[in-house]
Amino acid sequence: MGSPKAARSKAGQGGIWRRRISAPFVVVLVAAVLVLVAFTGQFVQGPDASSRFTPVHVEDSIPRRVPTDQGLETSDSSRQEGEGSDQKAEPDESPDEAIREQQQPPEETTEYSGKESALQVQEDEEGIVKEAGSAPYTKCTLPSSTTVCDLSNLRFDICELCGDARTIGQSSTVMYVPHTQTSDGEEWSIRAQSRKNLPWIKKVTVKSLNTSQPAPRCTSKHAMPAIVFALGGLTANIWHDFSDVLVPLFLTAREFNGDVQFLITNNQPWFTKKYSTILSNLTRHAIIDFDLDNQVRCYPHVIVGLRSHGDLGIYPNRSPQNYTMMDFRLFVRQAYGLAAPEVGIPYRADRDDPDKKPRVMLIDRGKTRRFVNAAYVVQGLEWFGFEVVKVDQNKTDSSSLDEFAQLVDSCDAIMGAHGAGLTNMVFLRSGGVVVHVVPHGVEFMADAFYGAPARDMGLRHVNYSISPEESTLLEKYGWNHTVIKDPEAVRSSGGLEKVGEVYMSEQDIVLNMTRFGPILLKAIDFIM
Repeated sequence: MGSPKAARSKAGQGGIWRRRISAPFVVVLVAAVLVLVAFTGQFVQGPDASSRFTPVHVEDSIPRRVPTDQGLETSDSSRQEGEGSDQKAEPDESPDEAIREQQQPPEETTEYSGKESALQVQEDEEGIVKEAGSAPYTKCTLPSSTTVCDLSNLRFDICELCGDARTIGQSSTVMYVPHTQTSDGEEWSIRAQSRKNLPWIKKVTVKSLNTSQPAPRCTSKHAMPAIVFALGGLTANIWHDFSDVLVPLFLTAREFNGDVQFLITNNQPWFTKKYSTILSNLTRHAIIDFDLDNQVRCYPHVIVGLRSHGDLGIYPNRSPQNYTMMDFRLFVRQAYGLAAPEVGIPYRADRDDPDKKPRVMLIDRGKTRRFVNAAYVVQGLEWFGFEVVKVDQNKTDSSSLDEFAQLVDSCDAIMGAHGAGLTNMVFLRSGGVVVHVVPHGVEFMADAFYGAPARDMGLRHVNYSISPEESTLLEKYGWNHTVIKDPEAVRSSGGLEKVGEVYMSEQDIVLNMTRFGPILLKAIDFIM
């Protein structure tokens, strides 16, 4: 048998001969590469280069690539050539500077990053970076007139610019360059959210240029549409987050299947962080802070404002795509990776478990309309056969929404006093039950705010209006006070402001579980 030492010696001799023979070929290969570099000036990236980009500051000129070993997935749509570009124009930048820019570590940014598709760009005759290989935009048709804004709706204003639209973020302006040569030029100023009557929502100016007005020069050209909208308003309350922004944004943006860019004025970083899962499923492009954007961005289609049908509602007959609140709930559940639509509520899905109990989430408000006897309520629910998951209202506002969505999905029902916490019903499975405890004096708004939306989303809704004896207002005002005897008179004289001051802010609940029992039995029937 040969020794390991002899084997290593023979291998070494063979290596010497191989090196002698291959050396001339290496010299020739190196010379060829040097000639190639001398003629091209840079190494060209192949088609398999990473297509992920971090969000870019408005001052940056080249998006930075994120290494592909960070666990990021590339969607099929992001592999399609020329789709979804938002490359910025800096025609004077050299290739070497661009390479060095890509090698820099990413900076902190307040923009939220959507999923970016691969960028393939070319310079036009003016040196403006634009998308290469993009098909003509066909998702809107040129208007017959230059009137691009509709201010007739009582809830919202909307402007839709099709053809040549240019956004100038730092002046909160969107300009429309009409295709017709007979335009006289018009101007609108709208609150770009779904509640146009709130005076503190930031306005965006929309201008239709006339033939004598020069159009601002594009510094960035895009093939996808864009939506300009405002945050602020009544957001920071989860009901208003959904009713005023997320549902209207779904209604306005969903038809584009993610190939749309959001430009947000009065941006609220907490909002884009909290709802990043929903936003990233509505757009795969970087979200632009409109107020800080120093670019003149040119799009083939821009919508300014958000469409809205009603409080936490979508009416299919008003939607060209026939969207429904059921569609919205299923979209949200899919975004958070919850059980598929055909999977039943947890109690039904586990019928083989003889010890399985229907599970109810009890939302206890922290400040007003709270259950004074919460411990007694939990005992009563358990007596009726429920497994109780008690959560504090503050947790629904501050905890990770991804984790909280999973918790709601594990329940068959959600129960709480009339208030924002019940909005979490969007995470229930089809057939889930909303147990709605209605405080004294707010019965008139209960169904519109939660009952109708629950039914429209394919959920069951049972409501329980408390008696005056179950309200802490009785102890404060007494039986003979109008607040107790005639809530309708209080509303007629003081309006919604008085309702909010008294019935929404001053009232807590002492729930009578005996009186409440039949409502629970109805909920159990729905579950079983």
